[in-house]
Amino acid sequence: MVKELEEIEKLKNMHRTRMVAAVKSGDITKMEDAHKSVHLDGFKESLSSEIENLEIALKRRYLQKRLKGTLNVAVQFLQNLDLIRLRRAVQEITTAGFLRELGLDLEQAQGIISKLERLKLIKKSVMDLTASHIAEIKSYTAPPVQIHKLLMSLLIVLGEDPDVVRDWFEIQVILVRTGRNSLKRRVQEYTGEQLTVATAKRAAKLLSDIDKREINGISKAAKVFYLWTSAVVDDRLSSDIYLQ
Repeated sequence: MVKELEEIEKLKNMHRTRMVAAVKSGDITKMEDAHKSVHLDGFKESLSSEIENLEIALKRRYLQKRLKGTLNVAVQFLQNLDLIRLRRAVQEITTAGFLRELGLDLEQAQGIISKLERLKLIKKSVMDLTASHIAEIKSYTAPPVQIHKLLMSLLIVLGEDPDVVRDWFEIQVILVRTGRNSLKRRVQEYTGEQLTVATAKRAAKLLSDIDKREINGISKAAKVFYLWTSAVVDDRLSSDIYLQ
C-alpha cells in the first residue's frame, strides 16, 4: 500500500513537472499533451491548481497564434483587409497583455491601420472626382510628360498592358470607358491582390520621375491619381519587404 502511494506521488510529481515545463516552453503541442496526459491518469482534482495554470497558458497561446495569423493576413492582403477586424485584433492583443510577445507585430498592425485609413480617404477623393475632372486630362492632345507617366503608372497598377499605355491615344480610350470598366469604378473595386512586385516596381520607377508639386498644380484629378497610385505601390513594396 505504501509503495503504491509512493508510485502515485511520483507520477503526480512527474505530471506537475511536465506541466510546468510545457508552460515555460510556450509550445502548444507540449501543453496539449501534458493536459491530456494528466487527465487520463486521473489527477484532475489533486493537480487542479497546476492544470488551471496550464489551461490559462494554453488559452493565451491559442489567442496569440490566432492574432499572429490575423496580422500576417493583414500584411499579405492589405488592400482587401477588413479594417474593423484588424482594429479588433490590435485591441485583443493589448487587452490580453501580449505587448511583449507581439510587440513588433502590434507595431506593424498599427502601421497598417494608418495606411488603410489613409487609403480610404484617398479612394474617397478618387470617387469624388467628376466627369469634367477626368475629361480635363483626356483633352490633352500631347500631354505633359509627367501626366503621361502618371497615367501609365496608374493604369499598369490597374492591370493594363504597359506596352499599350505607352500610346496616349490608348489611354484616352481607357479614360472614356463607362460602367464597370470606368476608371473610378476600377479604383473603387481594387483589392491589390493581383499587383505583383515586378509591376509595382515598374510603376514606382515611373512615379519617381514625377515632380509631385508640378502634378498638384496641373489638375485636381492628376493630384488625386498620384496620391492613390503612390499609396498602392508603396504598400505593395512595403508588404513584400515585411514578408521576406
